[in-house]
Amino acid sequence: MDKKKILIFLAFCFGISWVSAGIFYLCGIDYQSVWGFLFATVYMFFPLVSVLLTQLVTGEKPLSDIGISFRLNKWWWLGWLVIIPLPILLSLPVSALFPGVSIGTDTDSLKATMDTMQAQGLPLGPWGVGIVTLLSGFVAGLTVNALFAFGEESAWRGFLHRLLKGKGFWKECLIIGVIWGIWHAPLILMGHNYPEHPVAGVFMMVAFCVLVTPLMVFIREKSGSVIMAAIAHGTINALGGLPIVYLIGYKELLSGITGLAGFIVLVVADIVILLLKNKDKTA
Repeated sequence: MDKKKILIFLAFCFGISWVSAGIFYLCGIDYQSVWGFLFATVYMFFPLVSVLLTQLVTGEKPLSDIGISFRLNKWWWLGWLVIIPLPILLSLPVSALFPGVSIGTDTDSLKATMDTMQAQGLPLGPWGVGIVTLLSGFVAGLTVNALFAFGEESAWRGFLHRLLKGKGFWKECLIIGVIWGIWHAPLILMGHNYPEHPVAGVFMMVAFCVLVTPLMVFIREKSGSVIMAAIAHGTINALGGLPIVYLIGYKELLSGITGLAGFIVLVVADIVILLLKNKDKTA
């Protein structure tokens, strides 16, 4: 592990990201506006900028040894179509186990989505909307979302993965997960993901990132490419809100993949990863 490179990267990444977020906040711009969306999109590329600056300072070639590869294997398909979407979808029934929460089609979010699709010439029923959203989410995760997610994954499952993998799988996942989660803090405090609970949301986001990182690193290792990690990340962003559409009594800290329900599903998924890792050791 090269502590110097890690510290240089963290200085660049948190310096650029948090200072930029501070300036955005002081400008008094509503984070829920179009400008907020644009800023959040740009924010995703600050880790990539930090990787490039770190490599420049330390004499490495740009984007060298971060795992950029387009050599396909079965784990690309499993990561994109199974390993990532399955926990997201399972967070729906688990969410419904909490008091006051149920699965149904009488939600404002679903009605709004149906109205939007109907205006676009797609008069779909409530479950048809879910199917179309799921399929379009897969496409977005593979394409445009993956492009934006690479701005982050070049750092988390690229640069940091290379520097930390010698510490062992679980220690690496914990360190990267904590860094990844804390890096989100300014956005969360401005209303990202947990607009009703911004302070508690910071801790929830760190917990989410820690719990989902083993899946991401596992996919990164099995696929042999940080590109697949970007696709996985992009798919999370595309599908993460789908279960919420069908939840009556949705509770921000409890429901969906970024709530307690999702954390329960991710813990089970991490146990599966643990069993698979142990199986690889004994094989």
